[in-house]
Amino acid sequence: MRLSVIFLFLFGLLQGTSAQYDAGIDTLAKNSLELRYLKHSDPHRPIYHFLCPDGYGQPFDPNGAIFWNGKYHLGYIYQTDRNGKWKHLWGHAVSTDLFHWTLYPDMLDVKTGDIENGIFSGGTFISRQGIPYIMYHGEGSATNLIAHSTDRDLENWIDKTPVLVTPKEGDPMFGKYVAWDPEGWYDKTADTYYQISGGNPASFFKSGDLKTWQYLGDFIDPAERRNNAFEDISCPDFFKIGNKNVLLFISHYMGAQYYIGTFANDKFKIEKHGRMNWPGGTFFAPEQLIDDKGRNIIWSWILERKPAHLKNFGWSGIMSLPRVLSLSEDDELQINPPEEVKRIRINEQKEKNQLLDPHSEYQLAANGKYMEIQMELMGGQKSPYGLKVFCSPDKREETLIQYDPVAEELIIDFRKSSVHAPVEFPQYCMTYYPPETDVEGIVSEQRASFKLQKGENLQLDVFIDRSVIEVFANGRQCVTQVVYPELPESDGIVIFSGSETVHAKNITTWEMSATNPY
Repeated sequence: MRLSVIFLFLFGLLQGTSAQYDAGIDTLAKNSLELRYLKHSDPHRPIYHFLCPDGYGQPFDPNGAIFWNGKYHLGYIYQTDRNGKWKHLWGHAVSTDLFHWTLYPDMLDVKTGDIENGIFSGGTFISRQGIPYIMYHGEGSATNLIAHSTDRDLENWIDKTPVLVTPKEGDPMFGKYVAWDPEGWYDKTADTYYQISGGNPASFFKSGDLKTWQYLGDFIDPAERRNNAFEDISCPDFFKIGNKNVLLFISHYMGAQYYIGTFANDKFKIEKHGRMNWPGGTFFAPEQLIDDKGRNIIWSWILERKPAHLKNFGWSGIMSLPRVLSLSEDDELQINPPEEVKRIRINEQKEKNQLLDPHSEYQLAANGKYMEIQMELMGGQKSPYGLKVFCSPDKREETLIQYDPVAEELIIDFRKSSVHAPVEFPQYCMTYYPPETDVEGIVSEQRASFKLQKGENLQLDVFIDRSVIEVFANGRQCVTQVVYPELPESDGIVIFSGSETVHAKNITTWEMSATNPY
């Protein structure tokens, strides 16, 4: 009898504990479901760009990208609350087709006893022994570190080890360099490890064992730099395309850009410089990998510029579409979407060729807010012509994508992208321009240098995704922009001419299928 009473007492106690546990789980599940519903109710939330799945993405730098054992691995910075403190961590997404992603445990986390407070930018490389390593900056530690992984799926990165520390006052190297956004690689020919530590200037080091590092000076010869003196080199990525070397990086003022040149005898000799972002644009912190097809593929964080009057839907963090980089015969950078984009196209529509009289428009039969639009435009030499997207029937909202043959520029004009016109975005990316530059602070269009050759037509491949526009032009220019059309009916697509006739042909559109399940 007594045992039965004890049993009933314990059973009731366990039942109570289980009920409390279930209640806690139910609350978490309910909150998670409510947040998911809230995020998906955002009319500006992209459906086929990779988005930050948890927490916030501000910044949302892609990092640690590597193709390994048949899979694309992509790390990304995100922020979350840890015991009342805001922490920067690296998430980890994995794909076999560049568009559909599975979430893995965080690539890099911060644990009790770690010297860093958070995880900032860095990249992967393969060691002398064929082991994947990450070199990254430990936020709050003035230190660059490495970690490595030996498991097949790269789920566990271990042994965080410092590889560079910012010299303190009194050290003979004080003031010569800082530990900041690093890039590391192993040069098989030289049997040497190299490290670029970001900043202005970016500093250069080499090592035989990943432990002792020799300072080599500035990575970019000051006499050879092609950008502004006030620009830093952060989030560097150094890699080969063909027989050339490319340094991909950002300045916090003006965003993504690159140098093309040759690397030999511990020196990078610059031959060309180009930008991937222009005032008003939002292409930032690019990251590169080489896959099993030998393709150089990059992603970038698309900074958001959401106006204060629009509702907060509990998320942030947009990744650009993957882009394939290559070089032309004259070593000009080529930029194209990957062939895998075909896998998410649906509802193809082809339009008849159109001949537009001067100062006229033609609206496509297709419409939508998450589309791919391809066409070839033959215009004149005196006035801009192009395409309008996110158009409302009354023309109160529209965003222009145009080529200006006089200025020789590819332009995204977002002045009327919202009913709250004129729409104006800051020129800078994350950091205000220095006062001495005397640059105006706002713009209503992003203008990228671009010139059609004699007899060449404008080949457009345009991706729109609710608030994101990515414009690929003739395989050698790409411009990225965020816009926030507010009218539900702003889904028209229109071709327009200037003061000259425009011939539009090979017009094809696709609706794009959603790839974000979270």
